[in-house]
Amino acid sequence: MTVAFIVISFAADARMYQWVDPDNGTTQLSGKPPVWYRSDNNGPRVFVFENGKLIDDTGISVSATERESLRQQALLKAEEDRTVAREKLLEAKKLQAVLNPAAGEEQPMLEREEIQPETGAPQEKAKPATEQETVDRMKALIQEWETQRTQTAKELIQPGVKK
Repeated sequence: MTVAFIVISFAADARMYQWVDPDNGTTQLSGKPPVWYRSDNNGPRVFVFENGKLIDDTGISVSATERESLRQQALLKAEEDRTVAREKLLEAKKLQAVLNPAAGEEQPMLEREEIQPETGAPQEKAKPATEQETVDRMKALIQEWETQRTQTAKELIQPGVKK
């Protein structure tokens, strides 16, 4: 759930390509350029948005050199976006492993009760975290990280001021 949120929040700031599918008339939106984008093979008109601003429209004719440059930039940007998304996914998986080290490992069977040395009474074993507890811990970690980033930004803007 959190991994999806991270990937989705990343995609909101990425370059987006929009076109109308000629087969069914639906508007398509993708984080990577369609195969015909600025190629010699003409396809549907493509609008390119970056951070919510229109940066290209294939309905506008450009020189062959500029067309090739735009196509190469799009392919490089798509590869960069994939790389960053993979890194964020890996980071999220590492956080998940830290928060719930038993995830992915088979839980051991309870063979015997632990005995408390002082009282001789059975000792309760810690239960593995539920999915909701794991999500809550990840949210708390993210909130702590955002608070630290905000504090760092405030200190950069106003040196010497600690809030």
